[in-house]
Amino acid sequence: MIPEIGHIFLISAMVFAFAGGVFPAVGIFKKNAFLISAYKPLIISTSIFALLSFLMLVYSFSKDDFSLLYIATNSNTNLPFYYKLAATWGAHEGSLLLWISILCLWSLAYFFKTRQEEDKYRCLTFVVLSQIIFSFISFTIFTSNPFERILPISPVQGVELNPLLQDFAFTIHPPLLYAGYSGLSIPFAIVISALLTNSNKSIWARQARSWTLLSCSFLTLGICLGSWWAYYELGWGGWWFWDPVENVAFVPWLISVALFHSLLVTDKRGFFINWSILLTIMAFASCLLGTFLVRSGILTSVHSFALDPERGVFLLIIFGYFIFSSLAIYALKSNARESNQSYGLYSKEFGLLLNNLLLVILALSILFGTFFPLIYEGVTNGKQISVGAPYYEILILPFAAGLALLQGVALFLGWNTTEDQSFIKRILIETIVIFIVYNILVYVFLGEITAGAFISGLMFCWIVTGNLIDFFVLNLKSSYLYKAIIRRFSVILSHTGTAVLILGVGIVSSYSLENEIKLSKGEIYSFGKYQLSFEDISKFNQKNYESEMAIIGVTDMAGRKMTPMLTEKRFYPSAKQVTSEAAIKSTIFHDLYVTLGDDLGRGDWSFRVQIKPFVRWIWFGAIMIALGTCLASLTSMKRKE
Repeated sequence: MIPEIGHIFLISAMVFAFAGGVFPAVGIFKKNAFLISAYKPLIISTSIFALLSFLMLVYSFSKDDFSLLYIATNSNTNLPFYYKLAATWGAHEGSLLLWISILCLWSLAYFFKTRQEEDKYRCLTFVVLSQIIFSFISFTIFTSNPFERILPISPVQGVELNPLLQDFAFTIHPPLLYAGYSGLSIPFAIVISALLTNSNKSIWARQARSWTLLSCSFLTLGICLGSWWAYYELGWGGWWFWDPVENVAFVPWLISVALFHSLLVTDKRGFFINWSILLTIMAFASCLLGTFLVRSGILTSVHSFALDPERGVFLLIIFGYFIFSSLAIYALKSNARESNQSYGLYSKEFGLLLNNLLLVILALSILFGTFFPLIYEGVTNGKQISVGAPYYEILILPFAAGLALLQGVALFLGWNTTEDQSFIKRILIETIVIFIVYNILVYVFLGEITAGAFISGLMFCWIVTGNLIDFFVLNLKSSYLYKAIIRRFSVILSHTGTAVLILGVGIVSSYSLENEIKLSKGEIYSFGKYQLSFEDISKFNQKNYESEMAIIGVTDMAGRKMTPMLTEKRFYPSAKQVTSEAAIKSTIFHDLYVTLGDDLGRGDWSFRVQIKPFVRWIWFGAIMIALGTCLASLTSMKRKE
């Protein structure tokens, strides 16, 4: 009965969402106060029933109810509970229900945050959110029902969850990513409501900026965790593959970063109003596009959930409805006037405009590279081509350099114009000094200066120098020192995080060492500053897999023995799949990475050994960006909306 109850809850949520997307709007048109106020119980009811439906699915997984097709194909009795939890959203149907549930949580958060507002602007915001929720619940019920039964005879055992997904990080990665995706529905709904009601820009721009920042924080953490998971779980030592679905997760992040910078100008100065509205629509559209690509099967990806064309058509209809209707509303209702003030080249407004242009062009260029194989196949009658990492790496370098240049000076630019431009000279001088020290350290510890290390180091020193001057020098001149530091801390934290990430990418791309080797028991291999010895290999069984584990002794150049490294090959009988578990010895400056390969016979085994300098700085930087945007969002929300 539990699945049927979950199904009823989901249908109920769909009904309430439909009512919430129609009746309050009719109430505004008819000036009916009762219908207008109905959005409050309707959005709460929608959210509660959707969340209860999701909990019913989680409960069914925990009880191994293999009468449900979704559970039978994604779980079995051998899975630990936390992997059963991951299995709940590990495939198409459950991931959709998770997406809906998180969107409902966002809606409730916005509802209670703005509960003091009693106007049609707030009402229409929830009308838009209800329509979005209704669309995805309808898609779930009619094409992707997670509560579908296997009748009349149910299996006694289910299919193994994809072994690659049997990891703690995967339990967290999708919810964080979906929180970022669905969170961008809030600024979209705010902007559409503002267009329809001609709301004051100082209200909607500030609200949209706060929720965009928070969504971007979740999106950053989701992408970061996915990168880390791929690094240690897949066994190849890479942190980004430029997979099509990775790309369409990166694009909303780029656009959301552009969006909250644009909304800052709209809120503070009254510029970029129409541009901010378009960026909001673009951010939401990019999330819907990513959802469509993952579930339509038109792009080949390791992240794809489904290959059902009917589902793709349904999602395309949803995409078309929201994007074309929002653009139509924008065309009809966008009569906002920009501020009649002007701004110069040395102004915060112009700097943020350049920031926006670079981010949007980069996002569109990545989308072009992602879709080009499809375009090429269509115009050449089936001929196939691939766009690989070289395209994206060449593409991203000039944009990263331009954005780094802007970040280094952005904190010092004033609104309208900057009279005193001496800070540029100071940044240049101090950057050169720090950069010289940086290159000396790189040469001493890494042996050479590569182009990648040179360029990324220059960008790092430029951004960090600007942030240090702003934080420790300029703020000291403020009569409100504490408030000044608090106000700037989130910005400086996120900007510095960008610098740390850039440095990590440059160093790990330039100085990584990798080799495929063959070792016998007792054999020693010198690699970098380490000596590796193949000590032993053992076999053992766990509840849901069989393991071959190699023990690798590690000695540093000083002759000190370190903790042995353990690397595995796991065989999952239910899934008939083999995975590699890398052994990683980490320091703040590098990782020693060892992966067990194949049994070559006669006691010989193959191994992949790697040294990854500064690889963890990539994720440290991403975490700093996420924390900075989150703090900025919370600080903004404290202001009266």
